[in-house]
Amino acid sequence: MSQTNKPIQTVRKTEPANSVSSVPKADFRHRVPAFDGIRGIAILAVFFYHYASGAGRHTTSAAVKAAATVFGFGWSGVDLFFVLSGFLITGILYDTLGDAGYYKKFYARRTLRIFPIYYLLVAVFVILAPFLGAHWRPAHLFFLFYLGYPAAIIWPSLANPSIYIALTHLWSLSVEEQFYMIWPSVIAKLRNPKAILRACAVVGVIALALRIAVYASGTLSVTWSYAFLFCRMDTIAIGAAIAILMRGQWRERLHKLALPALLGSAASILAICFVRKSVDHSDPIIATAGFTLLALLSGALLVLSMREGTWLARLLGMFPLRIFGKYSYGFYLYHFPLWVVLGPSKDFFVSLMHSYVIGATFHVFFCLIVNLAIAAVSFHLIEAPIMRLKDRFSYSQNARKSEPLQEKEMVPSQSQA
Repeated sequence: MSQTNKPIQTVRKTEPANSVSSVPKADFRHRVPAFDGIRGIAILAVFFYHYASGAGRHTTSAAVKAAATVFGFGWSGVDLFFVLSGFLITGILYDTLGDAGYYKKFYARRTLRIFPIYYLLVAVFVILAPFLGAHWRPAHLFFLFYLGYPAAIIWPSLANPSIYIALTHLWSLSVEEQFYMIWPSVIAKLRNPKAILRACAVVGVIALALRIAVYASGTLSVTWSYAFLFCRMDTIAIGAAIAILMRGQWRERLHKLALPALLGSAASILAICFVRKSVDHSDPIIATAGFTLLALLSGALLVLSMREGTWLARLLGMFPLRIFGKYSYGFYLYHFPLWVVLGPSKDFFVSLMHSYVIGATFHVFFCLIVNLAIAAVSFHLIEAPIMRLKDRFSYSQNARKSEPLQEKEMVPSQSQA
């Protein structure tokens, strides 16, 4: 079967005359600018979590303490990544079920995107190990196969082989890659949209139940609830369910439900944080019901971002956010190791400004610029050239188009308003 490197063109079909849908069918085969904006928000949240959430401990300023509390919730940026990943990966898999190279092309394209700079970072750690006092153990080999987590949950010392090398941020990549290993087979086996939605619901319930069990046990490390695939699968599953629903007539109803879901989940999360007086992901309520609410909030934001022409879509499509989103993968990989290099320079900025608040602020934004610059260089010199090889694994134009999920399949007696 011949392949082409040109983008697959899709034909927009006109809605039936009696349709109530005001939301145009999205073309999921082309890049959506707002998605880069979501990635931008996610990576900025994670960055400020690691670089600025501790600022409140060094000042009496109420404004700084309030900002530090907000930054302390930045770990939730990973939830945005998970929901978006569940949406995009499920959409790709579902739309290409009819392609003869379904598995080969999916894994080849993922490998070209994810592996190069991941293993580059690993190589740098290995080369510098003698100079950084790293103590490698055989169990560190798990990180080569994206099994560093849960390995590092079982043996916590694996996460910090040296005071200069921290591998804790790689937990989310372990979760993502493990999801990639499992999900293609699930979609290929189920195929039917209703069956896929049921699977999403089941794994969502199981994930919440597992997190509750972790805390109820009183003996398991709370890290299981945060960094183990099957405890976080509800976040990915919400993105997957949205991918299926948006490919059918339920997209209009989904858009109508998104704003109430966003406001309701956001209010609930704020209430939990206020009552618990914490934004820590290890808090028992945040790490159980809170994670599910965060998944709903992230999913609602994703749905709202797909309505073109709205203020939210325009906001997420702004150039600065899209730039951070474009470079987010390399930014995420490098930002944690770079803290080892950039962290000590804070004292220089504080002494230069004769103020902790001003100096620390300049330091954070200096680190932000350095991180972005390195991520940009990585993208253009390493990632982008390698990603061009993905054209060799383009999906066939004859791959099965999405079998739309009809609204009547979900609600038998649904009347048209």
